[in-house]
Formats: sequence, C-alpha cells, structure tokens
Amino acid sequence: MREVDPIRVGLLIDFGDGEGSSPMLEKILLPTFRLIVEEMRAAKELDRDIEFVVEQVKGLPEGAVKPVQDAFDRLVDAGCLAIFGPYVSENAAPISEHINAVAKVPIVSIAGTETMLGEYVFGLPAGSMEEEPIIMAQIAQYDGCRTIGILYEDSLIGEEYLRTLRHACQKIGLQVTGEIAVPQVEADKVDDLKVLYANRPDAIMHVGMGLGLLRVNAGLKELAWSPRRYSTTAFEFAATSETWRKELAGWIGLDQYDERNTVGRDFFDRFEARYGYRPNFFFPLLANDAGRMILTAIATARPLTGKGVKNALERIKMMPASTGAPGTRLRFGKFIRNGWFGSEFLVARRVLDDGSAIVMHGTLEGLVPSYVEP
Repeated sequence: MREVDPIRVGLLIDFGDGEGSSPMLEKILLPTFRLIVEEMRAAKELDRDIEFVVEQVKGLPEGAVKPVQDAFDRLVDAGCLAIFGPYVSENAAPISEHINAVAKVPIVSIAGTETMLGEYVFGLPAGSMEEEPIIMAQIAQYDGCRTIGILYEDSLIGEEYLRTLRHACQKIGLQVTGEIAVPQVEADKVDDLKVLYANRPDAIMHVGMGLGLLRVNAGLKELAWSPRRYSTTAFEFAATSETWRKELAGWIGLDQYDERNTVGRDFFDRFEARYGYRPNFFFPLLANDAGRMILTAIATARPLTGKGVKNALERIKMMPASTGAPGTRLRFGKFIRNGWFGSEFLVARRVLDDGSAIVMHGTLEGLVPSYVEP
C-alpha cells in the first residue's frame, strides 16, 4: 500500500517557563488526544493518522506576547491544519488579528476573553470574563453573603472581570464594600487586605488569571480574619497540585469537573483502562472536549485545508460534553465561537478548610451537596 502522510495538529502551550516538557503535556494532554485518535480510527471516523506538533513558550504574564505569535507561525509553517491553544487571554487577544488576517488556520483556545474571537479563532474557555462573575456573585448570594470586597488583578483579565462583577453584584443586590487592584504575579497581600478588612464584608472575591491568589490566605491569617472566599476559574489551580490546594484552603471557585457527569466518568474509565492511571480533575475533561471537536472537524473537513477545518468546526452541534454538569453540550456555528451550551457548563467547587480535598458546592441554579462517585 502507498504510504499516507499523517495530518498535523498543533499544540500551543503559552503558560509556564517554556522549556522542556511538562507533566501536564506528557501525562494529560498528549495521552488524551492520542486516545481520541485511537478511538476514532477504530470507529473508522478517521482514515489517516494524526501527528501532534508541540510548541511551548513563555508568554504573558511572566513572559511576552511575541514568542506566542512566533510559535503560532511555526506551527502553521509546519503544516498544522488546526491548533489547540494558546491558553492565556493576554496572549490570545493580541495575536488574534494576526491569526484571522494572515494564517487562515483555526485555533481552539481555552482563554477566557471574548475580545480574541473571530473567523478563525474559536473559544472553549474555562468560562469567560463576561460569565464567571455572574455565576460567582449568585453563588455568594446562595451562601448568604450580602457584602463583598473585591481583589482584582491589575491586568487586562482582571479589569474585564471587574467590570462584569460590578454589574452582577448590582443586579442581585450584593453590596461591594471595596475594590483593590493586586499584582498579576505573586506578592504580599496584607496591606491590600487591610483596606478591605476596614469595612468587614461578608466575603472577599478574587478575579484574575490566578497568580494574584498567592499569599491571600497568609494575609488573612495575619489579620486574624476569616471571611468567605470566592474566585472564578483561577480556582482550578487548586486541582493541579497539593501546593495550590493548600494555598486555596477554604476557597470556593469555578471549575469544570462535576463527578455527576456520566460522559466525563466514562472518559476517565477509558483513560484509566488505556494508561493505568485516573487523573480526576478538570483539565483531562477539557482536553477531551477540545480534542473531540478539533478531530471531528478534521475528519469531516471538505477540503482538508485550514478553511475546510474552520467550516467543519462551525458544523459541530450538540456534542455531549465531558466537562460541566450533566447535560452540558458542545457546539460552534457560523457566527458562534464559544463552544459551551448549557447554564451549568461551569460548577462551583470548594477546597476543604484543611486543604485535603476539593468537593462540589453549587451551580448557577443552586447549591449542590458534596458528591461522591458511585
């Protein structure tokens, strides 16, 4: 038989030090995408193999935008027909104009800003700056909070979040007693928290990419103050390491992992059967959903070009999601670039006060008892 070249898909990772490999890539992302390929090949949904081309660079907030755009261009030059990434809003937004105007290869990004979306830029984010504050303000109200103080990261992401959070609080009658900008990198928080502490709000709410959460608990301990603590999807850092889980002990935040979702549980069963371990947290689920959408588009693209893949992404409708609460679906469309469908595509989870575990807390529709998989 004649040799057939594999189809190339790019993975653009812009978070981290940009050097070498990473456990998230080697233990989660690549195994998940390869499992999808194996299953689609076995089902005869893909008639060619897939080669994954990886670019890891140090983008914002600790690096710069240019390496991210350069990495994107290298993936296009390598012949990739679709790209998963970048991850970070402050990188995705600046390069989106270039992606749409020059490259003509679609990306599926998990960045949260809607300012990046366009003809070739699709979003499958862990929420967005326009939606997450609405959910978290409602969760705080369900918990009985009537006043909050806001810690927002001094960045594009933080300011987008802040604008929506103000409106969300006003709409449901949650009084904001103070707003403090904090650095987007790790820094001492005691002086910032003292400003919020002066008005003794029922809760504090953090909005931003996440590094601004570091040392908040330490600052609260120094003040001997224990308000309720909320964050948006920056909370998902708690699932990535014991260090982060301890850092976020007692916090409530948005996540994409819901043990009640049978699509997600079935995926974990197949992953464990294939690889021998079970990474029960949000990122494998997100990778599974993104990978299924990208590879379904490649399998159905006519012709097999960047534009063909873009058009095929627009045709995906009502795909069951492994992320979010039961019933969450995935879809894109001609003028639809955010892939989530359903009000509970994000759920609220809570880190226990001792930092030992993360449990269910609620959704936009109401509080949910802690859940244990059957």
